[in-house]
Amino acid sequence: MLNEVLRAMRPLVRALLAAGVDYTRLAAALKPVFVDEARRALAQHGRKDTDSALSLLSGVHRKDIRSWRESGIPQRPTGELSISNRVFARWMQDPDYQDRRRRPRALPRLGPAPSFDSLASSVTLDVRPFNVLAELVRLGLVRIEPHENGDMVVPCRDGYVPPPGSLELLELFGGNVSDHAAAAVANLLGEAPRLEQSVFAESIRIESAKQLHELGRKLWAQARREMIAQAQHFYDADRAHPEATHRVRFGMYFWDDAINRTSADDTHEDDPHDSP
Repeated sequence: MLNEVLRAMRPLVRALLAAGVDYTRLAAALKPVFVDEARRALAQHGRKDTDSALSLLSGVHRKDIRSWRESGIPQRPTGELSISNRVFARWMQDPDYQDRRRRPRALPRLGPAPSFDSLASSVTLDVRPFNVLAELVRLGLVRIEPHENGDMVVPCRDGYVPPPGSLELLELFGGNVSDHAAAAVANLLGEAPRLEQSVFAESIRIESAKQLHELGRKLWAQARREMIAQAQHFYDADRAHPEATHRVRFGMYFWDDAINRTSADDTHEDDPHDSP
């Protein structure tokens, strides 16, 4: 288990080093995470989360546990979607705001539906459409073009992809990687089965890998549209219900790199495989 977790940690360590976070800071930040997960494990087995039990299971010293019990362990992120994310998602799935190819179309900034004002107001009444638009412009997701009858709001991308280095992209990174890992760990520990599969292939040319990447993008675009439309339908129907306490995340990823050949035995050809 430790070897495979360390393998999964390598790209995360690369990201941490790029952000200036070294091993000492990571080790200190991991302590309350181990304590929190140990507390959950004890509760699941009906055991009391005494300082001794938590220390024994987590490996964290009891004095640290006592200190956190008095001051409180930092809460986990809620993973709530930003307003700009929600507005762009509705833009992508609502037929009133799409063109003939089912892509988000340019909208008049002001006026009755379909306009950007009506789009933003359909998502939230707590934030003015002007402020939502300013945030989307800042993220580079839309641009404003002047026209004879008033400004038009033009989408710059087909999906919500914040710029590199932005806080929004960092939050999406944490949510995506965390939920992906949670699904994989649930399957690994024999909990209720979650969808967490992949297709992989080796011994192909880089040109072939690029074509598979493009295929993956096309498949994602189709799946994303269908999932957003259905998720929006359920959100609109459920959000006022007292039992609307659940959340979901559906994703897809693609990765390619050169095979690290370490011996002659590694040069065999592999057929594409479907991985659980």
